[in-house]
Amino acid sequence: MNDRTAPYSDREIVNRWAVAEIGPGISGILSAKGLMRPDADRCVGFFYVDHEERITFRIHSLCRSEPGNPPEIVVNFENHGEGLILHSDEVETYTLLSNDEVNCLSLLEEQRWRIYYEPESLQAVRKRVDLDRFRAPGHFDDVSAILFTKGYDTAPEGAGVRLESQPETGRHSGERS
Repeated sequence: MNDRTAPYSDREIVNRWAVAEIGPGISGILSAKGLMRPDADRCVGFFYVDHEERITFRIHSLCRSEPGNPPEIVVNFENHGEGLILHSDEVETYTLLSNDEVNCLSLLEEQRWRIYYEPESLQAVRKRVDLDRFRAPGHFDDVSAILFTKGYDTAPEGAGVRLESQPETGRHSGERS
């Protein structure tokens, strides 16, 4: 596991598996559903972009972890953790898993649920690294924009814009928030 102590950027965590400590946010959702296990001290989950919400963490399984050893899965949740979802900022301490670790934990099974969160119209926009400095933290599809009027009698206005697609011309379409 990547034991980096500095926070990850939004781009680094999107579409990545991670092992997270069971902090208050995760504990709350597991307890509310009666899914806490005394033999688990961490969970395995997947970070993805929910266009209507923000960057989200879906809890896939519970595990226990000992220093120097890979996590040991205690229980895999039905439907790949459907309903066990929280915003990324509610996940306190976590480390991203490498591709090898993901393979060893057999986490690459078919994830049909992801098709709802990865519309083709947004794939090109989400790949645009040049937009990262304008993205709203935790809201990967939202960017800051400055709106100008045709006349110079009105000051420019800052606005948040939710990107919806990138036409082939390279221009973006979005809705102002």
